[in-house]
Amino acid sequence: MYSKGGPNMKKWMYDCVLEAPENCRQILQNKDKLVSGLTDIYTSKNYTKIVIAASGSSFNIASCAKYAMEKYLGKKVEVIHSVTYEKYDYRFHEGALVICLSQGGRSTNTLAALDRAKQCGNDVAALVSEPGSPLEQACEHTFLYGSHEAGKDVFVCRGVPTSTLFLILFALEAGVKAGSCTKEQYKKAVSDLKKAVELMPAVREKADAFYEANKTELCSMERVMTVGIGPGLGVAQEGALKLEETVGLPSNFYETEEFLHGPVYEIKKPHSIFLVDIDRESHDRALQIFDAMRQLTDHVYLVSAQASGSRILTLDTDIDPVLLPLLAVIPFQVIASRICDDTRASGITIYTWRFMQKMATKAR
Repeated sequence: MYSKGGPNMKKWMYDCVLEAPENCRQILQNKDKLVSGLTDIYTSKNYTKIVIAASGSSFNIASCAKYAMEKYLGKKVEVIHSVTYEKYDYRFHEGALVICLSQGGRSTNTLAALDRAKQCGNDVAALVSEPGSPLEQACEHTFLYGSHEAGKDVFVCRGVPTSTLFLILFALEAGVKAGSCTKEQYKKAVSDLKKAVELMPAVREKADAFYEANKTELCSMERVMTVGIGPGLGVAQEGALKLEETVGLPSNFYETEEFLHGPVYEIKKPHSIFLVDIDRESHDRALQIFDAMRQLTDHVYLVSAQASGSRILTLDTDIDPVLLPLLAVIPFQVIASRICDDTRASGITIYTWRFMQKMATKAR
């Protein structure tokens, strides 16, 4: 197993990837207690839909959980960037439950979205990882994901799987109580979630092996494009974000078919393409794109539930695809962390720090 250093080394991304499985186990064991508050709110009324307002990795978390939530709740789950909700997309959500997501609970945009939802008369709940945050103080119904006990979470490497798990567990519990999820569906989903959590260390080890096998190429990447659809789109979003904010690589995510309608014309030989293939509905199309992409670049990789081969990281599982973001995000976390370790690259400089101080995106 890859290890980044001795006992005096400060916590880094890879440490949080190592911590995530046990944290997820604890969330599963305490699921009834953790999600009961949000479940009670949801089942107290017949909400028309759920609107999730979030930014950054929290937005990606909601995107990862969206299709599982819709499956078990039988209701539309709309994921909107916090500032877009607050300034533009706050109308036409009558009867919706608005959930504001923030890992640290300090996002100024999400705090503004919370205020807007209140002004619109919607019922509002907030989810955070850290107790005592400004968001918790501003929202009467604030709930903890259950991941803060493990300490500092570097670049949300622990928070993405744990928070995604929380949202899915909420949907399962609320779905059973509301009658939109059968007991058989519930048992199967919980069983699959337990399998996914137990597979997390193995996927991390596969990601390490994948990185070692492609290390020279991965450490030399100049431009990255991540591609996914359905439950894989949130994974592609988070993958691009991780490579941007940690390594400082130009990275963008695309929905699978939209990727073919313009963005592919940008691709040159040095480009690196990551395809997320976890959705059975689009599996054949993903493989078709993976094979054809070699006409444009040699640097094309596939994160797949079951496909195997050169440049393919195989999760090797038949778990329900709507639950697979828990596993599929791990390779991107590992790759970003290890590139930073091996090249000493960092997207955070004194200049980006000064810029963010002027932007004030976090409440104090």
